[in-house]
Amino acid sequence: MSTVAEVNARVDALSANADQIWILLCGFLVFWMHAGFAMLEAGSVRRKNTINILFKNVGTIAISAIMFFFLGYPFAYGDLGRENDFIGSGDYALYESQNDNKHNWFFQFAFAATASTILSGAIAGRAKLEIYFFACMIITAFIYPVVVHWVWSPQGWLSAFKTDRTRVIGHGADENACGFIDYAGSGVVHLTGGVSGLIGALFVGARTGRWENPSLFSGHNYPLCAIGVLILWFGWYGFNCGSTLAFDGAIASKVAVTTTLSPSSACLTGMLVQLFMTRAFEGKWTWDLVNALNCVLAGLVSITAGCSVVHDWHAIFIGMFGAVIYMGASALMVKVHVDDPVDAVAVHGFCGMWGCLAVGMFAEPSEIVNAYSLCTDANGNRNGVQFGVQLAGVLSIIAWVGTTVTILFLFMRLVFGELRVSEEEEEAGLDASEHGANAYEADIAAKGSDMEMQRKASGVDKKAAAENEKDV
Repeated sequence: MSTVAEVNARVDALSANADQIWILLCGFLVFWMHAGFAMLEAGSVRRKNTINILFKNVGTIAISAIMFFFLGYPFAYGDLGRENDFIGSGDYALYESQNDNKHNWFFQFAFAATASTILSGAIAGRAKLEIYFFACMIITAFIYPVVVHWVWSPQGWLSAFKTDRTRVIGHGADENACGFIDYAGSGVVHLTGGVSGLIGALFVGARTGRWENPSLFSGHNYPLCAIGVLILWFGWYGFNCGSTLAFDGAIASKVAVTTTLSPSSACLTGMLVQLFMTRAFEGKWTWDLVNALNCVLAGLVSITAGCSVVHDWHAIFIGMFGAVIYMGASALMVKVHVDDPVDAVAVHGFCGMWGCLAVGMFAEPSEIVNAYSLCTDANGNRNGVQFGVQLAGVLSIIAWVGTTVTILFLFMRLVFGELRVSEEEEEAGLDASEHGANAYEADIAAKGSDMEMQRKASGVDKKAAAENEKDV
């Protein structure tokens, strides 16, 4: 007959196993999101750059896995027995981790690859492949892990996982705020990726002819874009619900609701706003698929920070504002001539900021306590303290990522020279110039047909010239 202690030990073991399986399953969903990114980006670029952007997405996963294994994860979560508010250290190459902790590495690696792949879309169509891959290495090995440590490590200076007395931010005379609340990564993942994309787009410059002939630079495959966004939406449930980091059905269920309502309201808002805008400026009613798809992503990014700490109906308003912010930011990027083929800066950067700030406006104290057990004194949206903490976190992430990515691109310009391919290579397409291939058989057939027509035309011309000479 088992003792109470033995029974409790078995229950604890089952609970731990359930936590690990839950995190792994959610990690698989986050990994699957890269298929969504690949499809969305492939459909959004010109057809002659399809293989190149797919190659980048595959390379992103491989590079991120290696760099996060050796350096990224230790810098994010390493603990050598002493607290460091800025960066972690220890457990390099998972040397100190037992098997029962390795599910955490896998889940966090999938997040790291997501932060890096946002840059690939922003500089698509003109950046050299080696430039992007080198940037991916540095972002996943150092730049992104530092932000993770600040926010999600119990040691980080922005962390909401500190006790109230050890918080660097969010604790003072009033004792009524949590640390920086970013439940699943509006700031840590998406704002980091958005700022990286903005700096990258500025350094690489616009695609040749982008502003002279804008109609030539639309995405070439809407079905790929739609399938990609639907895959991303599906994977986002692993992204947000998995951030419980434990087999917690109550919070995961709540998060699933908010992660559904926000993109839904954003999508409908974007559809209607765009419909009335085309009526007002073009004189006709037009439904825009690409705008609707990007508004879905805007709603997802917007709710990611506060998915566990806001009331369900608040998610509807967060998504609505997210759609408007995305559409305004997208128009702004065009206005200032920042070439972003997939609207990565508007979706991830601007909506990432909004998602973090929305926590300070909508977070409920009771929901904060449920999700962050150490924040028992948080007043959420009852006063402006939490909003101030959120603003400080957003500005800190922008400053860190903006500075380090700028230094990174300056270094790459010094070492590699040109950051982008030549005009001839860009005109031919990166599929041909960097991969020696073509994504579509129809294009190959068309080229063959054109060549055959040229040969026949050449033959006709020669025959006509010979007849003319004979007549003379």
